[in-house]
Amino acid sequence: MKIGDTWVSLNALQTFEAAARHEHMGRAAQELNVTQSAVSHQVRALERALGLRLFERRGRRIEVNAAGERLLQSIQNGFDGISSTALALSTDAYSGQVSVAVPVSLMVEWLTPKLAMFLSRFPQLSLRCTYSERSMSVLPADVDMAIVFSAHVFPGFQVTPFLQTAIFPVCAPELVHGSLSLEPEVLKRATLIHEDDGEIWAQWFASRGIAQFRPARDIYAGSHHDAVAFARHGAGFAMTDWFLGGDALRAGNLVQAFGPHELTHEGYYIVTRSNQPGDSPVQALKDWLLREADRPRGADQPPLMPRPVQG
Repeated sequence: MKIGDTWVSLNALQTFEAAARHEHMGRAAQELNVTQSAVSHQVRALERALGLRLFERRGRRIEVNAAGERLLQSIQNGFDGISSTALALSTDAYSGQVSVAVPVSLMVEWLTPKLAMFLSRFPQLSLRCTYSERSMSVLPADVDMAIVFSAHVFPGFQVTPFLQTAIFPVCAPELVHGSLSLEPEVLKRATLIHEDDGEIWAQWFASRGIAQFRPARDIYAGSHHDAVAFARHGAGFAMTDWFLGGDALRAGNLVQAFGPHELTHEGYYIVTRSNQPGDSPVQALKDWLLREADRPRGADQPPLMPRPVQG
């Protein structure tokens, strides 16, 4: 394609997109099935053609700079548009209804704001959303796809890693009195908000070398969404991650208590039927979800899970 007076190959743009998304030449090379030197060559050629740098190189590491972020977003939007248009050309394959089950907190905090964008690309496709249970181990007959938390065994189904979580305590800003670093001992006099039987808090305490103790008060919430809502309104300390609590943290309605320490936790997985056709609307939704998860995030965002497919 022509940019100003300069011709830039689509191959160079695709290579840059992979390198920028991974921020790693080697992983981009693996994805594209080329050598790492070929990736480096294409990126340098694109930088020369544009007359600017797209990465900051720090030893063997690369980081996308501001110009690279802008270009990456534009390329991904273009690729998404091409992909969606090509898929939507087959009207029969993208009509009817797709049924998806999603954990309530992920639905409310992450997925719901995004689904309108997906549906706008497929005007003849309907979506039926329900909530998935943590104990789910098989897709119900009326569900085409499920997003589940933690890697349950789903014999006979395709299980794809989706989002990796890293958990940490949060609270309302007024509880920290302007400081983002508190001594964990404060928790002994505080209210801990749970969404389970205390297992998540116990794991975080262990990661900090703190013996489990009974706090001054417990609140047992019905879901992660409810637990974070309690914390947001100053009721105590809850656990969250950047996918579910990120908007409230960025808006200043929550703060990350006790410093930046995060505990890598279980992740989310997409479950589909193994015999799902590659050109089906279910596959289109799955591919779109994976692309949304891979969109660039700021430095305060968690790593993504690798993409090997488990059977």
